[in-house]
Amino acid sequence: MNGLNASTAYELLIDDVIYDKTDFQKPENKWVLHCLSTAIASKRIAEKLSLDSDKAMAMGCIHDIGRKISHPNHAIEGYRYMINKGYREDANVCLTHSFIDNNIVMTAGGGPDTKEKYDYIDNFLQKTPCTIYDNIVQMSDLFCLETGFTTVENRLLDISKRKGVYPNSLDHFHKAMELKERLETQMGCSLYSLFPEIKKEDLDRVDKDREELLTILQTPTKKL
Repeated sequence: MNGLNASTAYELLIDDVIYDKTDFQKPENKWVLHCLSTAIASKRIAEKLSLDSDKAMAMGCIHDIGRKISHPNHAIEGYRYMINKGYREDANVCLTHSFIDNNIVMTAGGGPDTKEKYDYIDNFLQKTPCTIYDNIVQMSDLFCLETGFTTVENRLLDISKRKGVYPNSLDHFHKAMELKERLETQMGCSLYSLFPEIKKEDLDRVDKDREELLTILQTPTKKL
């Protein structure tokens, strides 16, 4: 089977979830809108890097597709779902999207919540070289909401307040900023300049959000 394209990825994303446009507004389907925002963001970044923007859009679209099966196990279930659909290589993003540079420690919210999931994903990540497309989706996932785009600082601050602070949270934040800077160097522009939809108030409080986030991340409240 040929590689996944954005159109097919979209159809797979909404299959058995979205039946008419009103379904997009259901609270249980917020994750679908997040995937669509991530797809658009991934496309724009790839275009700026002169990469295959359709491929990046497709990967952004399906990264959370496992949520149609199980929210807690969405990474593994999404990977299996895409393999069953015949997209073995494209399925990788379902397992790589939450882990910057395919490093299981570099994730928000503490990481996999059981040893079985941790070992399964860690084994996969160690055997799977990180691609630029993985990095693009990993970055996009960190500033895309179901309502559109925000800043990485704002999104990570929200995640930390909702999910608590883990021993790896501070390192993950620094890694996220490193990835952002890396992509900006390659693109030759600010990441946020590609997204004029980001609210002015979000941009105006980037420094404040970063300062508050760093203060919060100094003291873990949860164990890995």
